[in-house]
Amino acid sequence: MGLFGNIFKPLQGKLTAKQEENMKKVAEVFKEKTGKDYQTAVVWKMTTKKKLTRTVHTYYNWLMGYGIDDNNIPEIVLIPVDPKWDWIDEPIYCKKTNSEMTQDKKTSLFILKNDQLEDSKIDLQLISSVAMMENYLMDVNYMFDYEKLSEYCMKYWMGK
Repeated sequence: MGLFGNIFKPLQGKLTAKQEENMKKVAEVFKEKTGKDYQTAVVWKMTTKKKLTRTVHTYYNWLMGYGIDDNNIPEIVLIPVDPKWDWIDEPIYCKKTNSEMTQDKKTSLFILKNDQLEDSKIDLQLISSVAMMENYLMDVNYMFDYEKLSEYCMKYWMGK
């Protein structure tokens, strides 16, 4: 298959063994840290800051679980994590009662707003392939999970 075949395989929807292993670990770590059995995925964000002589890009990865809590309140839980599993931070609980969600009309991404988050918001952008960015993003592939997330956000957060 060669170099390009290995790069494009995740784009075609076939998971690599490493992706399958990491996705299983995402669910296990999420349940261990929160005690919740939610649908899980990994979201990412890139920030750009101009320094004196260069532009610096910083990548963030979060384990994400979404579901309905014991009080029947929609909830999204985000856990900051290093893409190589070197560290896992404490969960950030975003309930519909203390958070807001909008949808970007251009990208269709859902935007979760909560004061606990850096910049008070995060685009719920699922990692669908890491091809050339494996040093920055967790090696997972949630390409086909966006529809589940979209249905959840529309039904429980957007009221549609």
